[in-house]
Amino acid sequence: MIQEQVLKTVISHLDYLKIPYMLAGAIAVNYYGKPRLTHDLDIIIELKTQKIDKIVSLFQKEFYISSDGIEDALKHKTMFNAIHHSTGLKIDFWLLKEERYDALRFKRRIKKKIFNKMIYLTTPEDLIIMKLKWYKDSKIEKHYADASGICQIQKGELDLKYLRAWLSVQSTQKLFERIIKETG
Repeated sequence: MIQEQVLKTVISHLDYLKIPYMLAGAIAVNYYGKPRLTHDLDIIIELKTQKIDKIVSLFQKEFYISSDGIEDALKHKTMFNAIHHSTGLKIDFWLLKEERYDALRFKRRIKKKIFNKMIYLTTPEDLIIMKLKWYKDSKIEKHYADASGICQIQKGELDLKYLRAWLSVQSTQKLFERIIKETG
C-alpha cells in the first residue's frame, strides 16, 4: 500500500512536469512475471537540464532529493534517487542513455493500468532483454529469475523475433534459450 501511494505521487509529479518516464524493475516484473518484494522503485526518465530546479522544487516537499545528485547523473548519464520522507522508500531515477537500444525501448513503452492509474511501463520483451544483460554483467540471480518468470507468465505473447535480435546484439541469447528450455 505504501509503494502504491508513493508511486502514484511520483508519477503525478512526472506527469505534471511533463517528464517522459517508464517503470522498470520490480514493479514491471510483478506486472509481467512472478511477484517479488522490492525496497525501491526503478523509473527510467528522459530529463533535460532545465527541469532540475522544477523537479527538486516539486519533489522536496515529500522526498529527499539533491539537485547536485541530479546534475551529476545528467553529466554521467547514470541515475539519481529520491527518498520518501515518511516511509524511507527509495526511488531510483535512471536517465535514458543516448544509445540506439535505449531510445527504442523507451519509444516502445506502453501504458498499463497499475494501482488504478494509467502508467507507462517497459514492454515485457525489453524487460527480459535488460534483466539478462544485468544478469550477464553482475551474476545476480534475481535478474535471471525475473527474466525466467516473465517468460513463463508471458509465454505465447512475446515477440520472439524482436527478443532474439536484441539478445543476440548483447550476447545473451544463450541465457534466453536456457530459460526457454527450463520453462518448457
